[in-house]
Amino acid sequence: MDIESMKKKIIEMVDDSREDGRKIAFYSNPTVQEILNSLYARWEKHERKGIPLDYATEEEVKILYSIAVKATNVPASKSYISFIRSKLFGKT
Repeated sequence: MDIESMKKKIIEMVDDSREDGRKIAFYSNPTVQEILNSLYARWEKHERKGIPLDYATEEEVKILYSIAVKATNVPASKSYISFIRSKLFGKT
Protein backbone atom coordinates (compact mmCIF):
# COMPACT_ATOMS: atom_id res chain seq x y z
CA MET A 1 0.00 0.00 0.00
CA ASP A 2 1.37 3.43 -0.87
CA ILE A 3 1.82 6.22 1.66
CA GLU A 4 -1.17 8.30 0.53
CA SER A 5 -3.43 5.25 0.82
CA MET A 6 -2.07 4.60 4.32
CA LYS A 7 -2.85 8.18 5.33
CA LYS A 8 -6.43 7.79 4.09
CA LYS A 9 -6.82 4.48 5.92
CA ILE A 10 -5.49 5.99 9.18
CA ILE A 11 -8.16 8.69 8.96
CA GLU A 12 -10.85 6.13 8.11
CA MET A 13 -9.86 3.68 10.85
CA VAL A 14 -9.43 6.26 13.60
CA ASP A 15 -10.86 9.72 13.00
CA ASP A 16 -13.89 8.66 10.97
CA SER A 17 -14.66 5.73 13.28
CA ARG A 18 -17.71 5.89 15.50
CA GLU A 19 -15.95 3.64 18.00
CA ASP A 20 -14.45 5.74 20.78
CA GLY A 21 -12.37 2.81 22.00
CA ARG A 22 -10.46 2.85 18.73
CA LYS A 23 -9.68 6.53 19.11
CA ILE A 24 -8.60 6.04 22.72
CA ALA A 25 -6.35 3.11 21.81
CA PHE A 26 -4.73 5.11 19.01
CA TYR A 27 -4.37 8.58 20.51
CA SER A 28 -3.31 7.43 23.96
CA ASN A 29 -0.40 5.47 22.50
CA PRO A 30 2.87 7.22 23.55
CA THR A 31 4.43 6.71 20.11
CA VAL A 32 1.41 8.29 18.43
CA GLN A 33 1.54 11.22 20.85
CA GLU A 34 5.24 11.77 20.13
CA ILE A 35 4.75 11.65 16.36
CA LEU A 36 1.70 13.92 16.50
CA ASN A 37 3.59 16.51 18.55
CA SER A 38 6.20 16.64 15.78
CA LEU A 39 3.56 16.75 13.05
CA TYR A 40 1.69 19.60 14.69
CA ALA A 41 4.93 21.58 15.01
CA ARG A 42 5.68 21.08 11.29
CA TRP A 43 2.10 21.92 10.38
CA GLU A 44 2.30 25.15 12.41
CA LYS A 45 5.55 26.10 10.64
CA HIS A 46 3.72 25.75 7.33
CA GLU A 47 0.91 28.06 8.45
CA ARG A 48 -1.53 25.19 9.04
CA LYS A 49 -1.84 24.31 5.37
CA GLY A 50 -3.48 20.96 4.80
CA ILE A 51 -3.61 18.62 7.77
CA PRO A 52 -0.83 17.61 10.17
CA LEU A 53 -0.64 14.14 8.59
CA ASP A 54 0.47 15.82 5.34
CA TYR A 55 3.80 16.57 7.05
CA ALA A 56 4.55 13.00 8.15
CA THR A 57 7.59 11.19 6.84
CA GLU A 58 7.14 7.82 5.17
CA GLU A 59 8.43 6.11 8.31
CA GLU A 60 6.02 8.05 10.54
CA VAL A 61 3.06 7.15 8.32
CA LYS A 62 4.02 3.47 8.44
CA ILE A 63 4.26 3.57 12.24
CA LEU A 64 0.94 5.39 12.60
CA TYR A 65 -0.72 2.99 10.17
CA SER A 66 0.55 -0.03 12.08
CA ILE A 67 -0.75 1.38 15.37
CA ALA A 68 -4.11 2.29 13.76
CA VAL A 69 -4.53 -1.29 12.51
CA LYS A 70 -3.78 -2.63 15.99
CA ALA A 71 -6.21 -0.10 17.53
CA THR A 72 -9.03 -1.45 15.36
CA ASN A 73 -8.57 -4.86 16.99
CA VAL A 74 -8.62 -3.67 20.62
CA PRO A 75 -11.97 -4.13 22.36
CA ALA A 76 -13.39 -0.81 23.57
CA SER A 77 -13.47 -1.99 27.17
CA LYS A 78 -9.74 -2.75 27.09
CA SER A 79 -9.02 0.67 25.56
CA TYR A 80 -10.88 2.43 28.35
CA ILE A 81 -9.16 0.39 31.06
CA SER A 82 -5.70 0.96 29.57
CA PHE A 83 -6.35 4.68 29.22
CA ILE A 84 -7.59 5.05 32.80
CA ARG A 85 -4.66 3.04 34.16
CA SER A 86 -2.18 5.19 32.24
CA LYS A 87 -3.71 8.36 33.63
CA LEU A 88 -3.97 7.08 37.19
CA PHE A 89 -0.76 5.10 37.43
CA GLY A 90 1.34 6.34 34.51
CA LYS A 91 1.44 2.97 32.74
CA THR A 92 -0.72 0.64 30.67
